[in-house]
Formats: sequence, C-alpha cells, structure tokens
Amino acid sequence: MSGGLELLSSPPLVILSLVLVGAAGLAVLWFEDERHVRYRRWVEATARRVSRRNDLSWVDRTFLTLAAAVGFTFAVVLAWALGNYGCTPAGPSDLATLVASGQAFLHGGDPFSISACGRTGNPVPAGIASVLLVALGSLGGEPGVLAVLGITSVALIPLLWELGGPARARSTLFALVSFLYLPIVAVQVDGASLAFMPLTLLLALMLARSNWPRAALVGGFLSTGRFPSLFPWLGATGRARGRRWLALLLSLGTFGGVSLATYAVYRGSFLGPVLLEQLTRSHLSLSYWGILQGEGWLQPSLASAIVQAALLLLAVGVVFFRARREIGAVAVVLTVTILLTPFLSYDELIFLLPVALVSPRARGWLWAIGLTGSVNTLLAMRSLSSLGGPNVLSYALDAIFTGLVLGLLFDLAWTELGPEVPGGRGTSEGADAGPGRGGPANEQRQGSVEPEPPENVRSANPPGLRRPSSFNPTRDSPPASPR
Repeated sequence: MSGGLELLSSPPLVILSLVLVGAAGLAVLWFEDERHVRYRRWVEATARRVSRRNDLSWVDRTFLTLAAAVGFTFAVVLAWALGNYGCTPAGPSDLATLVASGQAFLHGGDPFSISACGRTGNPVPAGIASVLLVALGSLGGEPGVLAVLGITSVALIPLLWELGGPARARSTLFALVSFLYLPIVAVQVDGASLAFMPLTLLLALMLARSNWPRAALVGGFLSTGRFPSLFPWLGATGRARGRRWLALLLSLGTFGGVSLATYAVYRGSFLGPVLLEQLTRSHLSLSYWGILQGEGWLQPSLASAIVQAALLLLAVGVVFFRARREIGAVAVVLTVTILLTPFLSYDELIFLLPVALVSPRARGWLWAIGLTGSVNTLLAMRSLSSLGGPNVLSYALDAIFTGLVLGLLFDLAWTELGPEVPGGRGTSEGADAGPGRGGPANEQRQGSVEPEPPENVRSANPPGLRRPSSFNPTRDSPPASPR
C-alpha cells in the first residue's frame, strides 16, 4: 500500500502545514494554562467579535464534528482532483487496495490477498471487522469506501466529546487541530483506515458506561479490525470492578472466536498479513527502532517479537489491577505499544488520540510527539533524505521522539496508576464508566457538566466573558503533584 502523502510533496507546503497545525494545537494548550489570563481574554474577545456571541458555548459537539467533516471532505476532493487515488507506478494506491479487498469479500474471494492494478498477491493487513466495514463501502466503489472511511474518522470527534468530562470542549478541540488527527485521516487513506483502532477503544469505553458485558463483546469484536487495540481494551476491563473477569473473558473470547473463524475460512492469507507479519514488520520507525534498523544493529525478529509481546502483556496486567480510570488504562497501554513497535509510521500516531482525554499535560506531550513525528516524516525522511549519507537529522528526531514517548509514559504512570491520593496526583478529566474505587476525584460521574456556580460568583465575572465550564482551565485541572 502506498504511503498516501502525495498532497504534501513540496517542502514549502510541508513547512507551512507544520507551522499552521502546530500553532493551532499550541493555541489550545496556551488557552488551557491558567497563567495566560490576558491571552484567554483576547481569545474570548476575538471569538465574541467573530461569532457575535457572548461566550464560547457555540464550540460544541456539532460544530467540531462539522469542522472535522469539512476538513476531511476538502482533502478528499483535492486528492481526487490530483489523481492520487488510482494506480501508481509502485502499485495500487491505498484506496484501490481497500476497494479490491471489499469487493473480493462480497464476491466470495480472499479479502486479505487481493489483485489490483495488474498486480496479484497484495496483502491487506486489516482484520475482519475492518474488512466488513470496507466491504459495505465498496458497494459504492471508490466513493463508497471514502464515505465509510470519512464516517469512521469523523465519528472520533463526537466520541471524544462524549467521553471528555468537564474538559470535553478543550480536549476535543485539541484533538481536532492536532498533528494526530486531520493531517493523518484527511490526507492519507491509510491513516483514515487506521482510525478504526481509536474508534474501537472510544466506542467500547462509551458502551462501558452503561453495560460492561455489551462493551466487552463490542470491544472484542471490533479489535479484530486492528488487533493491537485488543491490549489497551483488556487493560480497561480491569475497571469493571465486580465484573472485571467477566469483561476480560468476554473480550478475549469474542476476539479469539472471530479470529479462529476467520482463520478457518482464509487460512494463511489471513494469519500472515493481519497477525504474524505485523510482529516483525520493519524498515520504518519514528522511534529508537529507526536508529537500530538504519544502522543494522538490530532487526525485528521472532525473539524481539516475543520480548515485545511479554512487555506489552506486562503493561496490560499492571493497568488491569492498578489503573484508576478506563481512559488511564487505555492511555498507558497505547503509549507502551507505540514505544515497543518496531514499525512506526506517522499514520500509526493516530493510535494515541484517546490519550488527549487524560489531562492538559498529556495533551502537551501529544503536541510535542506529533510535531516531532511530523517533522521527521515529512522533512527529515523525505525532503532532506536526498542529500545522501546517514540521515543524522532523522536519527536525532528518532531519539527525541523516544524521549517524549517515555516522558508521556512516566507522566501517565504517575497520574493514572496506583491508589488514589486525596489532593495528590489524581486527575479529573477523561472517561470513566462510573464512580471510582475510592477518591473524591471520581465521585462525580465523568462526562457530566459541572454545576453552575452561585449567582454571587457569576456576577463577579465581567459581562460577556462567561464561558462554559468545559473551557475553564481552572476548574478541572489535575491537582498539584506532591512532588
């Protein structure tokens, strides 16, 4: 499958895109910081002049979802006009591969090894749940598959909103304008198809609010679309309290049963591209693996895959027993997955999107991670690689990226694992399926809007400057760390 970065082929365009996206994300983070009072007032005043509204309540789920849909549609139309969705000299494009896979399934063929653009045996790494979705879209040909991918990608925004808690507006807006969303799902078909993984996790987390067994069944089945999503979901089932073992077994049983049934039908063509080949996939990585592979010091192998699996299962076990929130469990395992995988392209960074729900500090880590990965992919690996010789800049960015992911992991481990410490290291944002296991930070159901302050408090605010609680950085920031 092609890389899908054809829209960003000019270095000046790449630099302009990086500056715009980076500035948008940084603007949201700056607004969240309670120290920047003058900046927040300027933003509010500007928003009032533009929207002719007295507050920021218009930045709601509908507005953000429509913005995501418009961004995705614009990029798709532009790519279609430039002819990026057909056959290429390197083989079938991502879209042509997905259409062929979906139509092969509908006609009783093999959707995991397809023929397209005069080439046979093209592997399709997506699992059966993803194949079913693509097959539905392929009824409408290329436009139908693009529509399905668009719905999958855009659906992430309302799901983030529903799970965002009191900070839903700021966390969702950050996700929308970050390096981890539109630059991946709108510009790259492969990135839009990978949106299936965060969609699986966010949908399962939302269902877990009301019914854990149903959430376990849905989470286990949808994880067959992108099998790495199973691990963070298994970690989250530890928060089911009295039903944790039932949720775990239902998730594993559903995933295993559907996978065995798929293997019984398609055999090696399913097992290879979807599971086994993903464990030793190499040649591209934004992390320390890029240095190890680039210099020939270490290549992915069966031994490294066993070590990777053992560490990942260890992380699942830790969060299963120690995580205080579902979103914390998911965030920790997702970060460990990104850190361990030997093949890490820019597209895969969309896996980290649910981490935006954790806290403002986690969103800061995500901004830096996304910026580093974008610069490495779009500049160091592409535009500057033509200079020849060892790509020192790319290696340096690999090292910086690894340090940032480790920083995010340590931060998440400190705030999301272990017993609740009143007034200590707990967090108050993000998704939770219900009251926590002891601790004032989780007494209020996550996702509910904070009550309005008393009238005498509201009257202290200057007229026209009142904003909804989801935009108030001082109300839902994590308590200060005892460190």
